[in-house]
Amino acid sequence: MLNKKDQKIIRQMMRHIRTFPLLDSEIRQFERDLTGMALEAEKRREDFEEILDMTPTEFCDELLCSIGGRKTPGGRRLLKGAGIYYQLTGLIGTALLSLVFLISLFLTIVIPSELGLEGVILLFVAIIGLIFFGAFLLFGNIAERNCGTTEKSAQLVNNGKILLVTAVIFDIVVTLYMIFNAGASVRHFNYKLPLLMQVIIFFSCYMPAILYIIGAKRNLPREYVLNEL
Repeated sequence: MLNKKDQKIIRQMMRHIRTFPLLDSEIRQFERDLTGMALEAEKRREDFEEILDMTPTEFCDELLCSIGGRKTPGGRRLLKGAGIYYQLTGLIGTALLSLVFLISLFLTIVIPSELGLEGVILLFVAIIGLIFFGAFLLFGNIAERNCGTTEKSAQLVNNGKILLVTAVIFDIVVTLYMIFNAGASVRHFNYKLPLLMQVIIFFSCYMPAILYIIGAKRNLPREYVLNEL
């Protein structure tokens, strides 16, 4: 009988193995083999995790690659990369908007003049921005932390869709602001700057959200994909 620590490691390894496109019989065989390895380690009074000489998930990757030529699902890497990007974006955005929030708070409370009205507007913008960047931080952290956990993939797909909708809203707001702030009609408006902004927004907002969704979808459990079909 395996001890609790080794049972936990085996469960972790099996969760990881189930992310690969394997037959049920193959999965059961891997479980028997890994359990046998752990039992042998216990008999020799060796630490199962130490004899793996790497993390349990890395060992599974090596095992599947050497035996069946299976590769780690690419969605895992996309999710991790997108997660890190959103965390960095969220940190930078939160830091900047926190400064704007403090300045607008100062203008609103301390200076009772026309600047106070501007402070209220800035305060509103800062609060909305902090909510957006807070979502970036949260979803980015969830993606990086759960990029190897298939049970969370369906939730991550939904998170990616929220990020994509956020990018669309941001795009619309920026475009409308640039058009109306220019003081020109739409027909005579110079589109060079907005087009440049569209390129920037695509690569900084749309592309990460799309990669987030693709990564989550590619990392969905085999059973979930089969049910969808």
